[in-house]
Parts: sequence; C-alpha cells; structure tokens
Amino acid sequence: MLCVLNASLFAQEAKTILKAPAKLDTLLQKKIALDREDAAKKRFTIQVYYGVHESTTEVLEQFNALFPELVAEMIFETPNYKIRAGSFATEREALAVLTRVKRRFKAAFVLKP
Repeated sequence: MLCVLNASLFAQEAKTILKAPAKLDTLLQKKIALDREDAAKKRFTIQVYYGVHESTTEVLEQFNALFPELVAEMIFETPNYKIRAGSFATEREALAVLTRVKRRFKAAFVLKP
C-alpha cells in the first residue's frame, strides 16, 4: 500500500508597528547636536602664545597675518590670555602645522583634547 502525504506549512507574518512619542525626534536631534559638539571638543589645537592682554593682542594680529588659513582665537584662563589656533582631528595633522608655526612662534605646542 502506497501512501502519499502532502503537507503544506504556512508561516505567520508579523508586522510590528512602533509608535514613538512625539518628543523622541526632538530628543534624538538634541543628542546628535551634543555628540557633534563633544566631538569638536575632542580635537587637537596649537597654543601659540600666552601673556598679558596687550601683548597677546599684538601676537594674535601677527599670527593672523602670517597664517590667515588658520582660525586663531584669544582666550582668557586665569591669570593669562592665550592664543590657540586650528582644530585638528589627529595629532599628526596638528604636528605638521606646528612645525611651520614654530618657525615664528618658538613657544608654540600642541594641546591634546
């Protein structure tokens, strides 16, 4: 006696629908912005000079004239004013620029994040 069985299997399909709170997109955008800000803080920069306000202002003008491609800023950290320039993703990049900067500003050095 020959017996043939034909069994078909049917899988169930599941569809999941997630309903996220309306504020989730806003929170995600804020998180992305904070992460970008944090990443920007973790960059290498070159400290060119530090001193009193008057001399630091003069040095900043000289630096800007010599290196217009680098963004430099004067900041105040008690008790001195400081000039910091550039924003580099890697130390290698910062060191490459530092060699040029040190030709004119001997005390310059790379600040690590």
